Amino acid sequence: TAVLKAPMSMIDGPAKVRGGVQGTGVAYVINNNTENALASLRFALRDVPMMAAEDAFKVGEQSFNIGSFVVKGDGDVRSKLDAAATKLGVTAVGVAEMPKVAMHALAVPRIAMVHSWLNTQNEGWYRVAMDAAGVPYTYISDHKLRETANLRDKYDVIIFGPTPGGSQRIVNGMGGKDPIPWKKSEITPNMGDAPDSTEDMRGGMGLQGLVNVQKFVEEGGLFVVVGANASIPIDYGLVDGVTITPSRELRARGSVLMSSISDKKSPIAYGYGDKLPVYFNQAPIFNVSLAGGGGGFGGGGGAFGAEPVGRPSGRGTFTDPDVVQGRPYVAPPERPTTRPGEEPAMDPDQAEAMRAFMPSPEMRPRVIVRFAAEEKDLLVSGMLAGGRELTGKPAVIDAPRGKGHILMFAINPMWRHETQGSYFLLYNAMMNFDHLDVGRAAARMGGESPNGNDQ
Repeated sequence: TAVLKAPMSMIDGPAKVRGGVQGTGVAYVINNNTENALASLRFALRDVPMMAAEDAFKVGEQSFNIGSFVVKGDGDVRSKLDAAATKLGVTAVGVAEMPKVAMHALAVPRIAMVHSWLNTQNEGWYRVAMDAAGVPYTYISDHKLRETANLRDKYDVIIFGPTPGGSQRIVNGMGGKDPIPWKKSEITPNMGDAPDSTEDMRGGMGLQGLVNVQKFVEEGGLFVVVGANASIPIDYGLVDGVTITPSRELRARGSVLMSSISDKKSPIAYGYGDKLPVYFNQAPIFNVSLAGGGGGFGGGGGAFGAEPVGRPSGRGTFTDPDVVQGRPYVAPPERPTTRPGEEPAMDPDQAEAMRAFMPSPEMRPRVIVRFAAEEKDLLVSGMLAGGRELTGKPAVIDAPRGKGHILMFAINPMWRHETQGSYFLLYNAMMNFDHLDVGRAAARMGGESPNGNDQ
Protein backbone atom coordinates (compact mmCIF):
# COMPACT_ATOMS: atom_id res chain seq x y z
CA THR A 1 0.00 0.00 0.00
CA ALA A 2 3.01 2.30 0.20
CA VAL A 3 2.55 3.04 -3.50
CA LEU A 4 -0.53 5.06 -2.58
CA LYS A 5 1.73 7.55 -0.78
CA ALA A 6 4.08 8.02 -3.72
CA PRO A 7 3.87 11.23 -5.80
CA MET A 8 1.59 10.76 -8.81
CA SER A 9 0.43 12.69 -11.84
CA MET A 10 -2.33 12.04 -14.34
CA ILE A 11 -1.27 10.58 -17.69
CA ASP A 12 -2.93 11.02 -21.03
CA GLY A 13 -3.74 7.57 -22.46
CA PRO A 14 -2.54 4.07 -21.56
CA ALA A 15 0.69 3.61 -19.63
CA LYS A 16 3.53 2.35 -21.82
CA VAL A 17 6.93 0.86 -21.12
CA ARG A 18 9.73 3.09 -22.31
CA GLY A 19 11.95 1.50 -24.92
CA GLY A 20 14.54 2.44 -27.51
CA VAL A 21 18.20 2.05 -28.34
CA GLN A 22 20.77 2.81 -25.66
CA GLY A 23 24.18 3.90 -26.96
CA THR A 24 25.88 3.02 -30.21
CA GLY A 25 28.18 0.28 -31.39
CA VAL A 26 28.94 -2.32 -34.01
CA ALA A 27 25.81 -4.21 -32.92
CA TYR A 28 22.75 -3.94 -30.71
CA VAL A 29 21.66 -6.62 -28.24
CA ILE A 30 18.10 -7.22 -27.05
CA ASN A 31 17.64 -9.50 -24.07
CA ASN A 32 15.29 -12.42 -24.68
CA ASN A 33 13.01 -12.31 -21.64
CA THR A 34 10.06 -13.96 -23.50
CA GLU A 35 8.23 -10.61 -23.67
CA ASN A 36 5.77 -10.96 -26.56
CA ALA A 37 6.82 -7.56 -27.92
CA LEU A 38 10.02 -9.26 -29.11
CA ALA A 39 8.01 -11.21 -31.68
CA SER A 40 6.35 -7.96 -32.74
CA LEU A 41 9.79 -6.39 -33.15
CA ARG A 42 11.10 -9.21 -35.33
CA PHE A 43 8.15 -9.09 -37.72
CA ALA A 44 8.04 -5.29 -37.75
CA LEU A 45 11.69 -5.21 -38.87
CA ARG A 46 11.47 -8.16 -41.24
CA ASP A 47 14.03 -6.56 -43.60
CA VAL A 48 16.63 -6.16 -40.81
CA PRO A 49 18.84 -9.25 -40.30
CA MET A 50 18.81 -10.47 -36.71
CA MET A 51 20.67 -13.28 -34.96
CA ALA A 52 19.79 -15.44 -31.97
CA ALA A 53 22.52 -16.17 -29.41
CA GLU A 54 22.86 -19.91 -28.73
CA ASP A 55 24.06 -19.37 -25.18
CA ALA A 56 23.85 -16.81 -22.40
CA PHE A 57 26.54 -14.10 -22.34
CA LYS A 58 27.55 -10.85 -20.67
CA VAL A 59 28.38 -7.40 -21.99
CA GLY A 60 30.27 -5.62 -19.24
CA GLU A 61 28.18 -6.15 -16.13
CA GLN A 62 24.93 -6.77 -17.99
CA SER A 63 23.78 -10.37 -18.52
CA PHE A 64 21.81 -11.55 -21.54
CA ASN A 65 19.77 -14.73 -21.72
CA ILE A 66 20.22 -17.51 -24.21
CA GLY A 67 18.28 -16.63 -27.35
CA SER A 68 18.89 -12.89 -27.06
CA PHE A 69 18.63 -10.94 -30.32
CA VAL A 70 21.78 -9.53 -31.88
CA VAL A 71 21.46 -6.89 -34.63
CA LYS A 72 24.48 -5.65 -36.57
CA GLY A 73 24.63 -1.87 -36.60
CA ASP A 74 25.10 -1.37 -40.32
CA GLY A 75 23.72 1.61 -42.26
CA ASP A 76 20.45 3.03 -40.96
CA VAL A 77 19.73 0.04 -38.72
CA ARG A 78 19.99 2.10 -35.54
CA SER A 79 17.27 4.53 -36.56
CA LYS A 80 14.91 1.72 -37.68
CA LEU A 81 15.57 -0.26 -34.51
CA ASP A 82 15.13 2.77 -32.27
CA ALA A 83 11.76 3.67 -33.82
CA ALA A 84 10.38 0.14 -33.50
CA ALA A 85 11.86 -0.49 -30.04
CA THR A 86 10.48 2.82 -28.71
CA LYS A 87 7.00 2.00 -29.98
CA LEU A 88 7.05 -1.54 -28.53
CA GLY A 89 8.76 -0.78 -25.22
CA VAL A 90 11.82 -2.88 -26.05
CA THR A 91 15.34 -1.93 -25.00
CA ALA A 92 18.32 -2.49 -27.32
CA VAL A 93 21.86 -1.99 -26.01
CA GLY A 94 24.73 -0.89 -28.22
CA VAL A 95 27.92 -2.98 -27.90
CA ALA A 96 31.46 -2.20 -29.01
CA GLU A 97 32.06 -5.71 -30.37
CA MET A 98 29.99 -8.70 -31.41
CA PRO A 99 29.19 -11.05 -28.50
CA LYS A 100 31.58 -14.00 -28.40
CA VAL A 101 28.90 -16.67 -28.60
CA ALA A 102 27.54 -18.96 -31.30
CA MET A 103 24.60 -17.44 -33.19
CA HIS A 104 22.17 -18.31 -35.96
CA ALA A 105 19.81 -16.26 -38.12
CA LEU A 106 16.41 -15.38 -36.66
CA ALA A 107 13.74 -16.11 -39.25
CA VAL A 108 10.67 -14.18 -40.36
CA PRO A 109 8.63 -17.23 -41.37
CA ARG A 110 5.63 -17.52 -43.67
CA ILE A 111 2.89 -18.79 -41.38
CA ALA A 112 -0.34 -20.66 -42.11
CA MET A 113 -3.03 -20.78 -39.42
CA VAL A 114 -5.23 -23.79 -40.10
CA HIS A 115 -8.79 -24.23 -38.89
CA SER A 116 -11.08 -27.23 -39.20
CA TRP A 117 -14.69 -26.81 -40.25
CA LEU A 118 -15.56 -29.03 -37.27
CA ASN A 119 -14.86 -26.04 -35.03
CA THR A 120 -13.97 -22.48 -35.99
CA GLN A 121 -13.69 -20.90 -32.56
CA ASN A 122 -10.73 -22.29 -30.61
CA GLU A 123 -8.02 -21.28 -33.07
CA GLY A 124 -9.59 -17.81 -33.08
CA TRP A 125 -7.72 -17.06 -29.87
CA TYR A 126 -4.48 -17.71 -31.74
CA ARG A 127 -5.57 -15.19 -34.34
CA VAL A 128 -6.39 -12.69 -31.57
CA ALA A 129 -2.92 -13.13 -30.04
CA MET A 130 -1.04 -12.93 -33.33
CA ASP A 131 -3.11 -10.02 -34.62
CA ALA A 132 -2.36 -8.10 -31.41
CA ALA A 133 1.35 -8.84 -31.79
CA GLY A 134 1.45 -7.90 -35.46
CA VAL A 135 2.52 -11.39 -36.52
CA PRO A 136 1.22 -11.97 -40.06
CA TYR A 137 -0.28 -15.29 -41.17
CA THR A 138 -2.46 -16.82 -43.84
CA TYR A 139 -5.77 -18.20 -42.54
CA ILE A 140 -6.77 -21.44 -44.28
CA SER A 141 -9.02 -24.42 -43.67
CA ASP A 142 -7.77 -27.98 -43.40
CA HIS A 143 -9.19 -28.52 -46.90
CA LYS A 144 -6.21 -26.53 -48.21
CA LEU A 145 -3.86 -29.12 -46.70
CA ARG A 146 -5.35 -31.84 -48.90
CA GLU A 147 -5.56 -29.58 -51.96
CA THR A 148 -2.01 -28.17 -51.83
CA ALA A 149 0.64 -30.68 -52.83
CA ASN A 150 3.62 -28.36 -52.30
CA LEU A 151 2.88 -26.69 -48.97
CA ARG A 152 6.57 -25.93 -48.45
CA ASP A 153 6.52 -23.60 -51.46
CA LYS A 154 4.05 -21.37 -49.62
CA TYR A 155 4.73 -21.77 -45.92
CA ASP A 156 7.52 -22.27 -43.40
CA VAL A 157 5.28 -22.87 -40.36
CA ILE A 158 1.82 -24.46 -40.27
CA ILE A 159 -0.14 -24.15 -37.02
CA PHE A 160 -3.14 -26.47 -36.75
CA GLY A 161 -5.33 -24.66 -34.24
CA PRO A 162 -6.91 -26.62 -31.35
CA THR A 163 -9.84 -28.77 -32.49
CA PRO A 164 -11.87 -31.10 -30.25
CA GLY A 165 -12.32 -34.76 -31.15
CA GLY A 166 -10.23 -37.81 -31.92
CA SER A 167 -7.63 -37.98 -34.67
CA GLN A 168 -9.87 -39.90 -37.07
CA ARG A 169 -12.73 -37.41 -36.72
CA ILE A 170 -10.41 -34.45 -37.18
CA VAL A 171 -8.74 -35.97 -40.25
CA ASN A 172 -12.00 -37.18 -41.82
CA GLY A 173 -14.00 -34.06 -40.95
CA MET A 174 -17.75 -33.81 -41.40
CA GLY A 175 -19.68 -36.44 -43.32
CA GLY A 176 -23.12 -36.61 -44.84
CA LYS A 177 -24.74 -36.91 -48.25
CA ASP A 178 -25.39 -33.30 -49.20
CA PRO A 179 -23.05 -30.26 -49.23
CA ILE A 180 -22.95 -28.16 -46.07
CA PRO A 181 -22.14 -24.54 -46.97
CA TRP A 182 -20.58 -21.89 -44.75
CA LYS A 183 -21.21 -18.63 -46.57
CA LYS A 184 -23.45 -15.60 -46.67
CA SER A 185 -27.05 -16.34 -47.62
CA GLU A 186 -30.55 -15.11 -46.90
CA ILE A 187 -30.78 -17.25 -43.77
CA THR A 188 -27.10 -16.76 -42.73
CA PRO A 189 -26.31 -13.12 -43.58
CA ASN A 190 -23.72 -12.70 -40.80
CA MET A 191 -21.47 -15.39 -42.28
CA GLY A 192 -20.48 -12.89 -44.94
CA ASP A 193 -18.15 -11.29 -42.40
CA ALA A 194 -16.38 -14.56 -41.56
CA PRO A 195 -12.64 -14.70 -42.38
CA ASP A 196 -13.20 -17.90 -44.40
CA SER A 197 -16.11 -19.43 -46.31
CA THR A 198 -16.85 -22.56 -48.30
CA GLU A 199 -19.52 -24.17 -50.43
CA ASP A 200 -19.10 -27.43 -48.54
CA MET A 201 -17.68 -28.04 -45.06
CA ARG A 202 -17.67 -31.84 -45.47
CA GLY A 203 -14.41 -33.73 -45.24
CA GLY A 204 -11.25 -32.76 -43.40
CA MET A 205 -7.60 -32.78 -44.36
CA GLY A 206 -7.97 -36.46 -45.28
CA LEU A 207 -5.19 -38.92 -45.93
CA GLN A 208 -3.99 -36.78 -48.83
CA GLY A 209 -3.60 -33.87 -46.44
CA LEU A 210 -1.50 -36.03 -44.15
CA VAL A 211 0.74 -36.99 -47.06
CA ASN A 212 1.13 -33.34 -48.00
CA VAL A 213 1.94 -32.39 -44.39
CA GLN A 214 4.50 -35.18 -44.17
CA LYS A 215 6.19 -33.89 -47.31
CA PHE A 216 6.06 -30.32 -45.95
CA VAL A 217 7.85 -31.37 -42.73
CA GLU A 218 10.43 -33.55 -44.46
CA GLU A 219 11.32 -30.62 -46.71
CA GLY A 220 12.09 -28.41 -43.71
CA GLY A 221 8.75 -27.04 -42.47
CA LEU A 222 7.47 -26.80 -38.91
CA PHE A 223 4.04 -28.36 -38.21
CA VAL A 224 2.46 -27.38 -34.87
CA VAL A 225 -0.36 -29.33 -33.21
CA VAL A 226 -2.11 -28.46 -29.95
CA GLY A 227 -4.14 -30.60 -27.55
CA ALA A 228 -6.39 -33.12 -29.31
CA ASN A 229 -4.68 -32.37 -32.64
CA ALA A 230 -1.46 -33.84 -31.23
CA SER A 231 -2.97 -37.30 -31.66
CA ILE A 232 -2.87 -36.91 -35.45
CA PRO A 233 0.92 -37.24 -36.03
CA ILE A 234 1.09 -39.94 -33.36
CA ASP A 235 -1.81 -42.11 -34.57
CA TYR A 236 -0.89 -41.76 -38.24
CA GLY A 237 2.81 -42.49 -37.77
CA LEU A 238 4.33 -39.10 -38.55
CA VAL A 239 6.33 -39.22 -35.30
CA ASP A 240 8.13 -42.06 -33.59
CA GLY A 241 8.76 -42.57 -29.90
CA VAL A 242 5.69 -40.67 -28.62
CA THR A 243 2.44 -42.18 -27.34
CA ILE A 244 -0.66 -40.90 -25.57
CA THR A 245 -1.86 -42.53 -22.35
CA PRO A 246 -5.58 -42.43 -21.47
CA SER A 247 -6.20 -41.00 -18.02
CA ARG A 248 -7.88 -43.12 -15.33
CA GLU A 249 -7.96 -40.77 -12.36
CA LEU A 250 -6.91 -37.37 -13.66
CA ARG A 251 -9.37 -34.49 -13.32
CA ALA A 252 -7.92 -31.26 -14.65
CA ARG A 253 -10.70 -29.54 -16.56
CA GLY A 254 -8.97 -26.34 -17.51
CA SER A 255 -6.36 -25.71 -14.82
CA VAL A 256 -3.16 -23.75 -14.49
CA LEU A 257 -0.40 -26.19 -13.61
CA MET A 258 3.29 -25.83 -12.87
CA SER A 259 5.84 -27.06 -15.37
CA SER A 260 9.61 -26.97 -15.68
CA ILE A 261 11.80 -26.16 -18.67
CA SER A 262 13.64 -29.43 -19.19
CA ASP A 263 15.75 -28.48 -22.23
CA LYS A 264 16.97 -24.90 -21.98
CA LYS A 265 19.30 -25.35 -24.96
CA SER A 266 16.35 -25.80 -27.30
CA PRO A 267 15.48 -22.62 -29.21
CA ILE A 268 11.84 -23.22 -28.24
CA ALA A 269 12.77 -22.54 -24.60
CA TYR A 270 14.96 -19.48 -25.22
CA GLY A 271 14.56 -16.82 -22.56
CA TYR A 272 12.61 -18.92 -20.05
CA GLY A 273 13.68 -19.63 -16.49
CA ASP A 274 13.33 -22.90 -14.58
CA LYS A 275 9.55 -22.97 -14.10
CA LEU A 276 6.51 -21.93 -16.10
CA PRO A 277 2.80 -22.00 -15.17
CA VAL A 278 0.82 -23.46 -18.10
CA TYR A 279 -2.82 -24.06 -19.04
CA PHE A 280 -3.88 -27.71 -19.40
CA ASN A 281 -7.31 -29.23 -20.04
CA GLN A 282 -7.42 -32.96 -19.23
CA ALA A 283 -5.59 -34.37 -22.25
CA PRO A 284 -3.39 -35.46 -23.90
CA ILE A 285 -0.98 -37.20 -21.54
CA PHE A 286 2.23 -37.77 -23.50
CA ASN A 287 4.78 -40.53 -23.00
CA VAL A 288 8.17 -40.51 -24.69
CA SER A 289 9.82 -43.88 -25.09
CA LEU A 290 13.19 -44.54 -26.67
CA ALA A 291 11.76 -47.85 -27.95
CA GLY A 292 9.28 -45.87 -30.01
CA GLY A 293 6.61 -48.57 -29.99
CA GLY A 294 8.87 -51.56 -29.50
CA GLY A 295 7.32 -52.43 -26.15
CA GLY A 296 8.44 -55.77 -24.73
CA PHE A 297 12.07 -55.37 -25.77
CA GLY A 298 14.83 -54.54 -23.34
CA GLY A 299 12.63 -55.09 -20.29
CA GLY A 300 10.25 -52.29 -21.26
CA GLY A 301 7.13 -54.41 -21.51
CA GLY A 302 3.75 -52.88 -21.04
CA ALA A 303 1.73 -51.02 -23.59
CA PHE A 304 2.89 -50.03 -27.04
CA GLY A 305 5.68 -47.58 -26.31
CA ALA A 306 4.42 -46.84 -22.79
CA GLU A 307 6.67 -46.17 -19.84
CA PRO A 308 6.83 -49.12 -17.40
CA VAL A 309 4.85 -48.68 -14.23
CA GLY A 310 6.97 -50.84 -11.92
CA ARG A 311 5.04 -50.07 -8.71
CA PRO A 312 3.77 -53.23 -6.93
CA SER A 313 1.47 -51.21 -4.66
CA GLY A 314 -0.04 -49.30 -7.57
CA ARG A 315 0.02 -46.16 -5.44
CA GLY A 316 1.80 -42.83 -5.45
CA THR A 317 3.93 -41.04 -7.99
CA PHE A 318 7.34 -42.08 -9.20
CA THR A 319 8.93 -40.00 -6.41
CA ASP A 320 6.98 -41.60 -3.51
CA PRO A 321 8.18 -44.65 -1.53
CA ASP A 322 6.40 -47.75 -2.84
CA VAL A 323 5.01 -49.56 0.19
CA VAL A 324 2.77 -52.63 -0.19
CA GLN A 325 0.34 -52.68 2.73
CA GLY A 326 0.37 -55.76 4.97
CA ARG A 327 3.96 -56.73 4.22
CA PRO A 328 7.17 -55.91 6.06
CA TYR A 329 8.75 -52.92 4.40
CA VAL A 330 11.95 -53.63 2.53
CA ALA A 331 13.67 -50.64 1.00
CA PRO A 332 14.11 -51.15 -2.75
CA PRO A 333 17.60 -50.95 -4.17
CA GLU A 334 18.51 -47.55 -5.48
CA ARG A 335 18.36 -47.17 -9.20
CA PRO A 336 18.94 -43.98 -11.17
CA THR A 337 15.94 -42.21 -12.61
CA THR A 338 16.51 -42.08 -16.35
CA ARG A 339 14.87 -39.91 -18.93
CA PRO A 340 14.44 -40.65 -22.64
CA GLY A 341 17.82 -40.36 -24.30
CA GLU A 342 19.66 -40.98 -21.02
CA GLU A 343 19.16 -44.73 -20.57
CA PRO A 344 22.18 -46.89 -19.70
CA ALA A 345 24.00 -48.03 -22.80
CA MET A 346 22.94 -51.36 -24.32
CA ASP A 347 25.37 -54.09 -25.17
CA PRO A 348 26.01 -54.38 -28.94
CA ASP A 349 23.78 -57.43 -29.46
CA GLN A 350 20.83 -55.84 -27.65
CA ALA A 351 21.31 -52.57 -29.54
CA GLU A 352 21.31 -54.44 -32.85
CA ALA A 353 18.09 -56.29 -31.93
CA MET A 354 16.42 -53.00 -30.99
CA ARG A 355 17.72 -50.98 -33.95
CA ALA A 356 14.65 -51.49 -36.13
CA PHE A 357 12.34 -50.37 -33.30
CA MET A 358 14.17 -47.20 -32.27
CA PRO A 359 14.38 -43.86 -34.04
CA SER A 360 17.89 -42.81 -35.00
CA PRO A 361 19.52 -40.48 -32.44
CA GLU A 362 19.00 -37.35 -34.53
CA MET A 363 15.29 -38.20 -35.01
CA ARG A 364 14.43 -38.86 -31.37
CA PRO A 365 11.76 -36.69 -29.75
CA ARG A 366 13.08 -33.85 -27.63
CA VAL A 367 11.12 -32.97 -24.48
CA ILE A 368 11.22 -29.21 -24.02
CA VAL A 369 8.79 -28.73 -21.11
CA ARG A 370 7.61 -31.21 -18.46
CA PHE A 371 4.87 -31.00 -15.86
CA ALA A 372 6.12 -30.71 -12.27
CA ALA A 373 7.72 -33.88 -10.95
CA GLU A 374 5.88 -33.75 -7.60
CA GLU A 375 2.10 -33.90 -7.40
CA LYS A 376 2.09 -31.37 -4.57
CA ASP A 377 3.79 -28.85 -6.87
CA LEU A 378 1.41 -29.22 -9.82
CA LEU A 379 -1.63 -27.08 -9.04
CA VAL A 380 -1.39 -23.33 -9.45
CA SER A 381 -5.05 -22.53 -10.04
CA GLY A 382 -8.25 -24.40 -10.83
CA MET A 383 -9.20 -28.03 -10.20
CA LEU A 384 -6.88 -31.01 -9.93
CA ALA A 385 -7.43 -34.58 -8.81
CA GLY A 386 -5.37 -37.64 -9.73
CA GLY A 387 -2.44 -35.41 -10.61
CA ARG A 388 0.03 -38.26 -10.18
CA GLU A 389 -0.88 -39.40 -13.70
CA LEU A 390 0.56 -36.14 -14.99
CA THR A 391 3.68 -35.70 -12.84
CA GLY A 392 6.85 -35.55 -14.86
CA LYS A 393 5.03 -36.07 -18.15
CA PRO A 394 6.03 -34.10 -21.25
CA ALA A 395 4.08 -30.91 -21.85
CA VAL A 396 5.88 -29.78 -25.03
CA ILE A 397 7.67 -32.15 -27.45
CA ASP A 398 9.78 -31.35 -30.49
CA ALA A 399 9.83 -34.34 -32.87
CA PRO A 400 12.24 -34.08 -35.84
CA ARG A 401 11.29 -35.62 -39.17
CA GLY A 402 13.47 -35.30 -42.26
CA LYS A 403 14.66 -31.70 -42.48
CA GLY A 404 11.76 -30.35 -40.43
CA HIS A 405 9.97 -30.73 -37.13
CA ILE A 406 6.59 -31.51 -35.60
CA LEU A 407 5.92 -29.53 -32.42
CA MET A 408 3.34 -31.06 -30.07
CA PHE A 409 1.69 -29.20 -27.19
CA ALA A 410 -0.15 -31.07 -24.45
CA ILE A 411 -0.83 -27.62 -23.02
CA ASN A 412 -2.61 -24.76 -24.77
CA PRO A 413 -0.01 -21.97 -25.07
CA MET A 414 -2.49 -19.37 -26.36
CA TRP A 415 -5.66 -19.94 -24.37
CA ARG A 416 -8.25 -17.14 -24.52
CA HIS A 417 -5.68 -14.32 -24.46
CA GLU A 418 -4.91 -15.16 -20.82
CA THR A 419 -1.82 -17.42 -21.00
CA GLN A 420 0.51 -14.74 -22.32
CA GLY A 421 3.47 -16.13 -20.39
CA SER A 422 3.52 -19.22 -22.63
CA TYR A 423 2.99 -17.42 -25.97
CA PHE A 424 6.71 -17.21 -26.54
CA LEU A 425 7.11 -20.99 -26.67
CA LEU A 426 5.29 -20.73 -29.99
CA TYR A 427 6.97 -17.49 -31.07
CA ASN A 428 10.40 -18.94 -30.31
CA ALA A 429 9.57 -22.03 -32.36
CA MET A 430 8.39 -19.96 -35.32
CA MET A 431 11.34 -17.56 -35.40
CA ASN A 432 13.81 -20.45 -35.03
CA PHE A 433 11.90 -22.98 -37.17
CA ASP A 434 14.94 -23.75 -39.34
CA HIS A 435 17.36 -24.07 -36.39
CA LEU A 436 15.42 -26.22 -33.90
CA ASP A 437 18.20 -28.80 -33.74
CA VAL A 438 20.53 -26.27 -32.12
CA GLY A 439 21.67 -27.38 -28.66
CA ARG A 440 20.62 -30.96 -29.23
CA ALA A 441 22.87 -33.60 -27.69
CA ALA A 442 24.11 -36.31 -30.03
CA ALA A 443 22.81 -39.27 -28.02
CA ARG A 444 23.99 -42.72 -29.04
CA MET A 445 21.88 -45.86 -29.21
CA GLY A 446 20.66 -46.48 -25.68
CA GLY A 447 23.50 -44.33 -24.34
CA GLU A 448 23.66 -41.28 -22.13
CA SER A 449 23.04 -37.79 -23.34
CA PRO A 450 26.49 -36.14 -23.17
CA ASN A 451 25.38 -32.75 -21.90
CA GLY A 452 22.33 -33.80 -19.93
CA ASN A 453 19.75 -32.29 -22.29
CA ASP A 454 16.38 -33.98 -21.96
CA GLN A 455 15.69 -35.85 -25.21
